Amino acid sequence: MKNDTAVKNNSAKNSAVEREAMFGVLPVKKAERLYGFMDAFLVLSGYCIATWSYTQGSYLATLVGFKQLLIGAFLGAILMLVIYQLPVILSVRFGIDIWVWLRSALGPVGVLVMTLAIIVINYPWYAVCADLFASSMANLANLAGIGLPPASHVLLGIFCVALGTFIAYKGLSAITWTTRILVPLLLLVGVFVVIVGFSSVPFDYIMSYRPKTPFKNNIIPYIMSVEANFAFVITLVGGMAEIPRVAKTERGGYWAGVLGQGLSGSFFVVVGAVMAIAMQYTCGKMIDDPTLMLATLASPLLALCSLLLVAFANIGTQAVGAYIYGVMLRSAFRKIGYNTHIVILALYGILLCIWGKVVDYFGAFLTVSACIYAPLAAVLFADFFFVRRQKIDLRAAYGMKGHEGVYRFTKGVNLVGMAAVVFGVAVSLAIYNPVTCDVHIPFLFYLTPTGASFLATMIFYTGLSFVPPIKKYMAGKNPVLSA
Repeated sequence: MKNDTAVKNNSAKNSAVEREAMFGVLPVKKAERLYGFMDAFLVLSGYCIATWSYTQGSYLATLVGFKQLLIGAFLGAILMLVIYQLPVILSVRFGIDIWVWLRSALGPVGVLVMTLAIIVINYPWYAVCADLFASSMANLANLAGIGLPPASHVLLGIFCVALGTFIAYKGLSAITWTTRILVPLLLLVGVFVVIVGFSSVPFDYIMSYRPKTPFKNNIIPYIMSVEANFAFVITLVGGMAEIPRVAKTERGGYWAGVLGQGLSGSFFVVVGAVMAIAMQYTCGKMIDDPTLMLATLASPLLALCSLLLVAFANIGTQAVGAYIYGVMLRSAFRKIGYNTHIVILALYGILLCIWGKVVDYFGAFLTVSACIYAPLAAVLFADFFFVRRQKIDLRAAYGMKGHEGVYRFTKGVNLVGMAAVVFGVAVSLAIYNPVTCDVHIPFLFYLTPTGASFLATMIFYTGLSFVPPIKKYMAGKNPVLSA
């Protein structure tokens, strides 16, 4: 009996340790890694494939011609991802969240502040998901001859948030099986949608499409489109390590992120653009709701099947997003459980659904998000490769006994790292006002606000690390910086 009790206790402890690894506090050991390349690719593709991709595609179609859009969507996204996803390697190598590494670059209090800022700025993405899910369901009801009252839009949005949160609550196993089934079907739907779009209007019309823009200089809308692509992918930086850190190999974790977001996500952006252009040709108005697009351009049965998959893609994205940001919060606020965090996130998403204005400010929302993300990604990149050179005191990062003060810096804040983030935000806003769309520094605007901010922050942060007193400060009390 004693042996049985001991075995049960050990099993319970092992289960608790594994849960803590998967949900945000402990490093994930190599033996506990869940994902090969394909599973990580599918989960991250599921994270990116939502009807917000159609919104992005429709937005890009208001800026540039289809050929420019095609090049920018794929090359712009993959170029940014290949560079800024490199620190994902550290997450796979150590089995840690990037937010653990960032404790050495920003300090524990600095990470907490940035985590909250990222949640406030970026979680509205999931309100976009919920809003588009609600629109999709309303259009499906109309196709079936059922008229829904206006109040149903908010209720359907809340339903999307609740169902995605429930899947996230069940953990990675539920998310994995959801994406294994959903993502391949969605990719097939994407192919079907492209065929519908190109068969609904003359091929030459789409290929030669150019929007009417108010800009006198044609290069400005093109740069804005590249900026939108950079911003679209870089806003994923906050949670970019949560899935790769449970990948079995560094190569698999890195390329799953680059290709899952760069190919799958960009493909659906292009799909959205094709459908928006086709709707403008057919109806005289550019529309970004895929359910309305398919209902107009496809046969009723095919449209219905595709619409259901497209609509429910938002729930899969909601689930992966809730998991990712729940782990982020768990890492910053260790005394609060993962389940509590995802409930808090759900409440925030519900409030945004009730407000209902996120989609109206989509373009500004993208660039404002990137204002924070670009310098944060740059600090992480520079710290990993040029400052700490892939070395970190993990005991100090986790605040273990005897190592608590190593990365405390100035009352828990690394002033150098935080100053670099503020500097990067200032550079971005100095170049371009995302609310009024005014360009202040044209020659830097050619680098895009996100690209310029990323480069400037990286140079600023790395340059400071060569100043001896600052280098000593950045190292903490137990230096691991290379000489």
